[in-house]
This record gives sequence, C-alpha cells and structure tokens, in this order.
Amino acid sequence: MRIKRTFSLVALCAAILLNSAACTAPAPTGAETEEKEAFETTEAQAAVPDDEIIVNFAVSPLEGGSLSGVASQTLREGEKTTAVEAVPAAGFSFVKWSDGEKDIVHRAKSYDENTTLYAFFEESNDTTPTLYIDTENGKPVFSDMKTVGFTLTAENLPRRYAVSGATGQIKCRGNASMGWDKKSFTMRFDEKIKLCGLGEGKNRNWVLISNHCDQSLLRNYIAFWLQNQLDGIPWGPDARMVDLYLNGDYMGNYMLVEKITMAENRINVETMNDTGKIDADFMVELDNYAYKGGEKGTVWFTARGFPYEIRGEDDLTADRCNYIDDWMTSAWDTVCDGSDAEIKKLIDVDAAVDSYILAELTKNIDCGWSSFFLYRKDGKLFLGPSWDFDLAMGNDMRLDAGSYKKLYAGKNNGFGQQNHWYIELFERGWFYDLVVERWNSLKEAGLFDNMLAEIDRAWEINRASFEHNFERWPIFGRRLNQEPEHVMALSSAEAHVNYLKEWLGDRILWLDETFNGQ
Repeated sequence: MRIKRTFSLVALCAAILLNSAACTAPAPTGAETEEKEAFETTEAQAAVPDDEIIVNFAVSPLEGGSLSGVASQTLREGEKTTAVEAVPAAGFSFVKWSDGEKDIVHRAKSYDENTTLYAFFEESNDTTPTLYIDTENGKPVFSDMKTVGFTLTAENLPRRYAVSGATGQIKCRGNASMGWDKKSFTMRFDEKIKLCGLGEGKNRNWVLISNHCDQSLLRNYIAFWLQNQLDGIPWGPDARMVDLYLNGDYMGNYMLVEKITMAENRINVETMNDTGKIDADFMVELDNYAYKGGEKGTVWFTARGFPYEIRGEDDLTADRCNYIDDWMTSAWDTVCDGSDAEIKKLIDVDAAVDSYILAELTKNIDCGWSSFFLYRKDGKLFLGPSWDFDLAMGNDMRLDAGSYKKLYAGKNNGFGQQNHWYIELFERGWFYDLVVERWNSLKEAGLFDNMLAEIDRAWEINRASFEHNFERWPIFGRRLNQEPEHVMALSSAEAHVNYLKEWLGDRILWLDETFNGQ
C-alpha cells in the first residue's frame, strides 16, 4: 500500500527555489508546454556525491495544483523514486508530467542525471460555456435566407478558449425546425476561429442547434460523441452544450457544433474549386429538401430517384453537376448489382461499417431522408458523416412507437426514410459479418459502456443549464414534432435524460443479441 506524505508549503517553495536556481530559462507557465530544458547542475547538486542523483518534482502553473509525496528526492545509482501524485486545485485538471507520463501518479523510476519533473495542469473544461451574440443594431434573426451581422463573446470556460469581439454573419437554419419559436442558427465568421475548444483547428463555419423537439437536449450530442469514437469514419463534427444570449435575451441551452464543411481540419477533399477539374472529388448530401438549395441540374440532382445536393463548392455549373450525377448513379448501380470485389474497390468499407453501426444503434429515422453526407476522395466513396439525430433514439412515434427493438437502417421495412446504401450493403453476407465483428470489438473495448457514462457526465455538467432552458421554454407535455406518448408524459429534463440512457441501454442489449444470434 502506498502511503501519501503531503509536504508543507515551505518545503514546496524551497524545492521550487532550488529548481529555479538551476534553470537556464524561466519555468513553464502553462500545461501546453511540451518540453522542459534539463536543469544545469547547481552548487548544491554538485556537492552531492557522484553516486547520488537529485530528482525534483514541481507544478505548472503554480495555481494549478499541488503534489502529494516527496518533492525533492536524493537517489543513489540505480535507486528508484517514490511515487508522487499530482493534485489538481479547484477549477483545474491534470494533463500530464513533463516526461510524457499521463498517469496522475508518477510511479517509481530511476534516473542517471539530476532531473526536474513538472506536473502540468490546465483549467477545467467541464463547464457550460456562455455565448453572447449581439447583432448589428439589435436586428432580429428570423430568416434562413437573409444574414445579419453579429459580434460574439464566449465566457465561462478556460481562459485559453475565451473569445471577445469575434464578428461574422448569422442566419436561421433548419427545415421543420424553422417553425419553432426556439430557432437554430448558422454562423459564418469573418475570420477563422476555434470555439470552446472544439475541433482540430480554426474554421469560419459553425452551427447552434436548438434541440427543441428533443427534451433530453442530448440526442444530437451523444450521437456526435459516438461518431467521433468510431475511427472508421475519418471525421465527424465535434460538439458541446452552451448557454446562448441573443441581444441580451436568454435563448436557452444550445449545442454548438462544427458545421460539416470541406477544409483541411474537417473533410479534406480537393474539389473543382481547388483543382479547376470537372472530374475532381466532391461531397454531396442525401437530402429530400435538396430542391430548396437552388436549380436542379446545377446545385442538386437525383440519382436513381434519390435527391442529392452538392456541398462545399461555389459557382457550380451544369457540366459539373452532370459529372457528379453520372458518377453517383454508377456507384449506386455497383452497390446494387456489382460484384463483391467491385463494391470493395468502390467504397471505403471501414467508413460504411462504422456509419451503419451509428445509424442502427441510434435507430436514426432520418438516415435515408436528409442530412446524410457522402464524399469521394481519391476515388473512394465514403458514407458519412451523419447529422441530425433529434428524432432518433426512441423520439419518433412513427417508427415502431419509439421502440428500441427491430433492425432499421439495414432492413427495408417499408418506412420510406431508411438508407438504401445500407440496405443494399447489408444483403451482402461479407458486409454483415464485418458489422458483427466490428460490433463485438467495440463492445469488448467498452465503447458502449463509455457512451452511457458520457450521458451521465454531460447531464452533471449541464444540469443547471438544462433546467434553466425549460424555465425559458416550458414545453413538457407538448408535441412539437413526432414525440411518442410515453415521451410526452415525461415532466423534467432529468426524466428525459434517464429515458434516453435507458433506451440506449436496451437498444445495445437487443442489438447484441440480434447480431450474435442469441
């Protein structure tokens, strides 16, 4: 059993002073510091016998936390250090040690020279950020066609993510959701920006989803979380919950999410815009609302009866549209009637398997209706990423009255909104076998347990925000879209979150028994 010994503040200060006397550069000031130059030998260290080595432990930044254990240890040759634990201060979390170790307890190690090890801390990111959006002259945002200039400030989050004075254009977004009082929004910033720590880099395009017909407020969030754990899908949008104020008025809890766009740090595809070639790669959205996007034959097309809108390209032409139409039609014919070898050459199989599991697990009613993206990169067709899960996971009375049972995404049961790419693939025995194999590997890795735990974590972080949202929007008991009766009967945010978690738990067990023939 390890016995903790908490050193006094005096001892800690003395250790830090000893270390700083030997520095050739100032001590690191933040958790982002990756490397620390080795300390030069001090007079005190030089006085140590040749067969002894001094190992010091310190923290960065100083206000980030403390240590439990012996902060300055003198070792003889071959001797190992005793364990030292990094203890975060309130509002901070441990990141790693300066030698790369990520366990909060630095275990016994031996050293062949004098060494100083830093425990790096960073401000905790387990909060509900607050976004303040002020439009130009206080203009209302009411249209999905007309943009309004805005300025954004982001607060209640680590200082490294704080934003003040970012400008851009904002408009409403959505189809059925445009009829709700609580609108969703699309933001396009004047300059690329990283918001609330989301994503791998900066981008101009961001979305605020109202989740108004999902009274758990978490269906979209947990689906995006799961999508980002499925590494067969090269990229999926990152998201987190935020409180939104528009022109000083509290608008409720929203999900801030990366917009699905083509960029180096999102979907990295070179289109005709990049290459000037009519046969360049592309991204399309399977979308029964495609007709809203513009002229058919230029902006959107139908391939074997399914509507697709071309995404992420400017100045589209009929020739470009026809090329993509012909290629997608040929791809669809291959999936329907081609050989197994031809299909495997055409599609990225890992992406198809993982995106199918996402659609089937969530029983995403819209997976073949709209908001389903496909793109071609280097000759391969990728299915996904997916978007729009507010009616999934038992929140639509039209689909088996919200039941967690029955296969949906991979079976043609006549509903009409299923994804026929999956249905065709699912009829191939090899694809089904890959789905079962992948499902079992994900289960054994604990992914599904982690997903249920993530719901608990998100609820605890955002509980006060969720409850405040429903004070602003008292909609319990009302049908806003297609909520089943048993969902409408739930009368609190907590009850809705618990229902979501219970539904997913039951769905996981049912699919596991189905896939494994139990």
